[in-house]
Amino acid sequence: MLSLEILTRLLGFRKYVAEQVDWFSGWITIRLKRKPGPYVCPRCGEQYLVYHDRLGRFLRDLNLGRRKTLLDVPQYRLDCDGCGRQRERLPFARPGARATHRFEQLLFDLTADMTVKAVARRTQTNWKTVKEAEVRYIRGLLRKRKLDGIRRLGIDEVAERSGHRYLTLVTDLDEHRVIWVGPGRSRGTLGRYFRWFGPRRTRELRVVVIDMHDPYALEIAAQAPKAAIVYDRFHVMKHLNLAVDLVRRRLQRQMPAADRRVIKNKRYVILKARENLTSKERVGLKELLGANEEISTAYILKEDFREWFGCDSRTDARAYLRDWVAKVQESGIPELLQFAELLHRRRRGLRNYFQYKLTNSLSEGFNNVVKTIKKMAYGFHDSDYFRLKILRKCGKLETEDIDD
Repeated sequence: MLSLEILTRLLGFRKYVAEQVDWFSGWITIRLKRKPGPYVCPRCGEQYLVYHDRLGRFLRDLNLGRRKTLLDVPQYRLDCDGCGRQRERLPFARPGARATHRFEQLLFDLTADMTVKAVARRTQTNWKTVKEAEVRYIRGLLRKRKLDGIRRLGIDEVAERSGHRYLTLVTDLDEHRVIWVGPGRSRGTLGRYFRWFGPRRTRELRVVVIDMHDPYALEIAAQAPKAAIVYDRFHVMKHLNLAVDLVRRRLQRQMPAADRRVIKNKRYVILKARENLTSKERVGLKELLGANEEISTAYILKEDFREWFGCDSRTDARAYLRDWVAKVQESGIPELLQFAELLHRRRRGLRNYFQYKLTNSLSEGFNNVVKTIKKMAYGFHDSDYFRLKILRKCGKLETEDIDD
C-alpha cells in the first residue's frame, strides 16, 4: 500500500498533498488537501487570507499502474472586493474541466494516431471528452503559429465527401505546411481565406500556384494583384490526358464492334508515361497505336507536350509551345484543339512556371494524407473537426503543451 507521503510525491502537485486514498474495482480515488496559503482571485490576482466556502471537485488523472485515478480536489470560493465571488483556479486543471491538464494532454497525444472512439475505449473516457480535448489543443497550437513572411502559396482542392463536396487547402510552399482549410472551392471560399490572412500579409505574397480553376485565379487577381499566378504542371497534364482519352472514346464509338477490342480497356496504357510502361503494357500500346492513325497522333502529341516542361526559359517554352500548337492544328483532332485553346487563355500563368519552377506536388501529397484521415475515421460528420484534423496532420504544428 502506498503511503500518503509517497503518493503526494508521485502526484507532484506543489500546493496539494494526498489526504486519503480509496481503492475499488480498478479505480483509485485520492482526496487532496490544499496547503495553507493565501487565496488568489483568478480575475485580478488579489490575495485574501480567508475564503467564503469550499466546494468538492472530481478530476480524472493519469493512471497509477493499472488503476484509473480520480482526484477529489477542494476548490475554494472567495469574495473579491473588485470582482465579486470567484472560484479559486486550480493550477493543474482548466476551469470547468473534468480532467487534469496532463490527462487531457494524454488524450491529445493518443488521438494523433488513433480514432476518438479507440482512445475513449482505451482510456475508458467519454468520446466527447476525448474529442473536446483534441479540438482545444489544436486550436491552442494554431494560435501560436507564425504566419508572417509567407511569400509563396499553393492552393488546391480535396474531396471532403461524396457528392462533389470539396475543401480548399492553402499551403505555405516554403515551410511545407497547410495553413488554412475552408469549405468549397468557389471564389467566395478563397475570399474568406484572404480576409482571414489579412491585407498586410496578402500584399507580401509573390507567387501563388493553382490548378486551372478560374474562380481561384479571379480572386487572386483581385486580392493579390502583385502575386504571379503559376498553373500547376500536373493539373495541366491532367487536362491533356482527359483530351487524349476523349479521343480514344470517340474512336471506340465509331469503330465496328469487331475492332473495338483493340482500344477497349486501354485507357491507362495510352495515358501512362512511356518510360513507366511495363513490358506487357508496351505490347498493348504498340497494338493500340497500330490500330488507328488518329489515336497514334494524339499519343505522340501528348508525349511531345510532356517535354515542354523541360524548357530552360520562358523564351524557349514559348517557341516550343508555338511549334506544338501548330502540330495540333495540322492534326485537326478536335479534342486537342480545345486543349490548345485552353492553353492560350491561360498562357501567362503557364509561362510563369518557367520563371518560378513551382508545382503543387506538396498539395497533392497532403491530399493523400487527408484521404488517410478520412479512411481512419470512416468519414467525418463534423466538418470543422475534420478541418482541424487536417491542420494538425499537415500544418507542422508545435507539439508542446498549451496553456489552457
